[in-house]
Amino acid sequence: MPHATIVEEFPKTALSRRTGDVLAAAATGPVCLTDHGKPRFVLMTMAQFERLSGRTDGRTEDWTRDLSPEEQALFLAEIDERMCDI
Repeated sequence: MPHATIVEEFPKTALSRRTGDVLAAAATGPVCLTDHGKPRFVLMTMAQFERLSGRTDGRTEDWTRDLSPEEQALFLAEIDERMCDI
């Protein structure tokens, strides 16, 4: 099973104060949310979760193979957003 590296860490209060920053970071990789300085939660895109849990068929990797990491993050975030609207 693939592993993930935490890309950024925020206190859980950042969810209400800096929502955009937290979500932008989560679009690029898993984000750790802390409570009183201790890791408590991980926030990530659905695509990232599916890759980690082995619940994906691999097609998104084919679609994003030639994109830069930044383009991949934007592409996958857009897919996640549209999937939530369905």
